[in-house]
Amino acid sequence: MFGYVRPRRDLLAKDAFAAYHAAYCGLCHALGKHYGFRARFLVNYDMTFLALLRASARESCPVKHCWCPARVFGRKACSIDGQNDAVTAACTVILCYEKLRDNVRDESVLRALPYRLLCWLFRRAYRKASRRLPDFAALCVRQLSALHELEQQASPSIDATADAFARIVSACVGDLQDPALRRPMEQILYHTGRFLYLADALDDLQEDCRKDAYNPLRYRFSPSSGALSAADLDYLTQLTDSSVNLAGAALELLPLASNRQLLENMIFLGFPAVFSAVKSGKFQARELFWKKEIRKRTIQE
Repeated sequence: MFGYVRPRRDLLAKDAFAAYHAAYCGLCHALGKHYGFRARFLVNYDMTFLALLRASARESCPVKHCWCPARVFGRKACSIDGQNDAVTAACTVILCYEKLRDNVRDESVLRALPYRLLCWLFRRAYRKASRRLPDFAALCVRQLSALHELEQQASPSIDATADAFARIVSACVGDLQDPALRRPMEQILYHTGRFLYLADALDDLQEDCRKDAYNPLRYRFSPSSGALSAADLDYLTQLTDSSVNLAGAALELLPLASNRQLLENMIFLGFPAVFSAVKSGKFQARELFWKKEIRKRTIQE
């Protein structure tokens, strides 16, 4: 996925940081368990947020120390959440596979070859995940087709394009039967999807302008050399701030039994920090800082 949904780890308590790390490793473990070793490479920050959100209805999740392929001679703490893990892993495989297919469609024949190879490598996992969540897989296809049509029309509508993607993200909890859980989670994920789409569009703007590729910001605004004006950036920031506020309001309606500090940190602190880094062009540098923070804390522990 995109990698824009992450916490401000420097502002997390040690136990909350450990819970986040366990959720990330738990998703990796679930991907390997249900879809084979290569599916572990699909683990990402965005879907870790989904895992934490789905697990928030439980007071606690069992934690086991599982073998880690990245740390051959050691084990890592992994949150084990049964059905929620299975659904999150299936959503991860489906969304990542559809992202690869979208890249194949967007790139030239030569540049698309690596994505075609990855699609071939993950095809079996995708088919298995689609059998587990057929409604979600079908919705992804419909919404991405609608998004592709908007791209073909060179639509300048930020709302229409972001909505097409946000509906996919919100459907990741469509299997939940309890409306008291499902409805707030759908709203949280919808606005998370809007944030993801807008952050990715801004992050890719300069490259899309150079390649003459579709980006709604190109048609909604008038970027100069791939950069938006200060006024346009302020407007875009207002849109993402609105998503942050609405996701936070939905979080207040959710009967949280756990992960409150983590979810509040990711929504109220992580979203704005990431978008600020994207606006300044320092998102990759920021990412390296977070990786160093993980390494530092792991050594201390």
